Amino acid sequence: MSNTSVYRIAGPTTAISVTTSSSTAVTITPAGNDQINYAGLLNLGSNVVAVTIAPTSAPAAVLPVSGTPSNSFVLGVGMSVPMVVAVPPNSFSITTIGSGTSTLYVTPMSDQS
Repeated sequence: MSNTSVYRIAGPTTAISVTTSSSTAVTITPAGNDQINYAGLLNLGSNVVAVTIAPTSAPAAVLPVSGTPSNSFVLGVGMSVPMVVAVPPNSFSITTIGSGTSTLYVTPMSDQS
């Protein structure tokens, strides 16, 4: 029998304006005293978005280039469902950068128990 993970929305969705320069660090916190362990990231735009996540004060996001490592991971364009990633518990900091302008939606999530 396979396991199914069920996520519960644990706070409000935050919209981050993405440009070709790194955004300022945005802190994502849950509503109430739920511990968050995940976040749903959704890019509806037509440009790729690089994301950097850290426990506090995320460093500038950088779009990866050939042969140069980056502290960021990349989200595809026109996503129809959010990518769910593990994040530091309780709250986290996020920065973004894009190949053009876009909006990234970030929703804190926790395990449904």
